[in-house]
Amino acid sequence: MKILLLGGSGMLGSDCREVLSQEYDVISPGSKDLDIVSWDMVIENLQKIKPHIILNCAGFTDVDACEKEEYLVKKVNVEGPRNLAQGAARFNCRMVQISTDYVFSGQKILPRPYFEDDPIDPVSAYGRSKVESEVAIKENAPNYIILRTAWLYGKNRDNFVNSIIRSAVESTKAIKIFEDQFGSPTWTYRLALQIKELLHSDIKGTFHTTAEGSCSRLECAVHILSRLKLKANLKPVSVKGHHAAAKRPANCILENRLLKRAGLNVMVDWKEDIDTYLDQYGKEIIKASRQKVNKRKGH
Repeated sequence: MKILLLGGSGMLGSDCREVLSQEYDVISPGSKDLDIVSWDMVIENLQKIKPHIILNCAGFTDVDACEKEEYLVKKVNVEGPRNLAQGAARFNCRMVQISTDYVFSGQKILPRPYFEDDPIDPVSAYGRSKVESEVAIKENAPNYIILRTAWLYGKNRDNFVNSIIRSAVESTKAIKIFEDQFGSPTWTYRLALQIKELLHSDIKGTFHTTAEGSCSRLECAVHILSRLKLKANLKPVSVKGHHAAAKRPANCILENRLLKRAGLNVMVDWKEDIDTYLDQYGKEIIKASRQKVNKRKGH
C-alpha cells in the first residue's frame, strides 16, 4: 500500500513518515517536486506514484502571519487541499486531511469540550482557512478522513513544550504564559499512531484527535519544569489581554467522541505522553540550550 505524504519534513509529517513506513510504502516529495497549489503537479504526481492514500500534513500554520497573508493562506490551506481532494476522487485514493481546534470560537463554557458536530465559528484567518479546507475535502473527496487536533508538540521543531524548556535554560526573564487558555497537549508521534489505527479501518468522516484530559498552558508549563527539575519565573497572563494579530480561542478542548464510539481511540492522557516525550528528548533539548548559552557567553 502506497501513501503519498505531503509536509513530510514538518513536525507531524516526520513522525507520520517514521510510524507509517513500518507498514506502508511512504512517498514524500518536497514542495519543489509537488507544490499542492499546482493542479498540474498534483495530477502528474498522482499518475506517477499511484498512491492508495493521500495524507496531507502540509499547511500554512503561523496563526499571526495568516492575518496578513490571507491570499497565500487561501492558496496553501484551501486550494492545495481542494486539488488533492479532487485528485483523490479522480484516482480513487483515500484522503486524510489534518485540521484544527481553531475552527471553533473557543467561547464554550470551560471545561466543556467541543464535539465533532458542534457549530463551527472561527475567530481568525487561520481558522477560517481550515474551515474552508474541510469543506473542500468533503465536497470533493468521496473517501476522506478529517482529523481535528490541537496543541501539537514533537521533536526538532518549535512548539510550546520545547520553547518552555529553552526559555527556562536560556533566559532569566519571566516567561509569560496563559493561565486561562485550556486544551490538550498532543504528541505528534501519538497522533501518527492514531492515523495508522484509522488507516487499518475503513472508517470515514471528521474526527477529533487530541490527547485525553486537559490543562491550562500554565499547568502544562509547570508540569514540564517539574518533570525536568528546571526552575523558571512563570508569569501568568490572560488570553483576553493578548495583543497579537490573531485572536486566540480560550477553550481549545476537543473530545474524541467519534473515535471512542468506533473503538479506534489510541490517544492517552496528556501527562503520560509529555512524560514519555520529556524522558526521550528533554535532556537533548536542555543540552542544546546550554550550548547556546555558553556560545553567547563565549565559552
